[in-house]
Amino acid sequence: MQSQKLSWMILAMCSMNAQIGVAADPKAISDLPQTYSATAFAQAGAATGKSFGLTVYVTGWTTDQEVQEFLTTLKKSGPNALVSALEKTKDVGRFAPTGSVGVGFRFARIRAIPDAGFRIVMATNRPISFPELYNATRSRDYQFGIVVLNVDKDGKGTGTFAPVCKVKFNKKGELEIEHYGQKPLRLANVRLEK
Repeated sequence: MQSQKLSWMILAMCSMNAQIGVAADPKAISDLPQTYSATAFAQAGAATGKSFGLTVYVTGWTTDQEVQEFLTTLKKSGPNALVSALEKTKDVGRFAPTGSVGVGFRFARIRAIPDAGFRIVMATNRPISFPELYNATRSRDYQFGIVVLNVDKDGKGTGTFAPVCKVKFNKKGELEIEHYGQKPLRLANVRLEK
């Protein structure tokens, strides 16, 4: 397992300052819906170097109030309660490997990066497969999938896709993302479709 403290993700997910407040007003950045295409490259394990196409559809943004509710739920009741809270919300988009229906995501935030463009963070509770449940594998504790896109004002850029993650607060009260036995997939050729 690989643990990583992601300060930029904490800012994108948690911050309630005026800069993040832009996320509650997507028209200030661009109209919805948005569709991004990307190429995902595996960086570790048997799949190293393999790639596939990925399409990301964004249909809504998570509000500051919803973010605060999710964080409070995670801090007070843990990741299982956060999964339950996410299951009660509507999808705000979908990410899909080429040729598949993909998975809806329940969390989407966008933040302006001065002189660089925008960072878009999307997350969801991932589907747990029957073999994972039946065999009681440790991967069941890694209940989230996270996509991050870093794009310029024209919608072009890079990103990461972490399909199997654990989200928790550590003893210092910092939000921590732990990946299940692999590095996130690298996203290249990210572009906003017209």
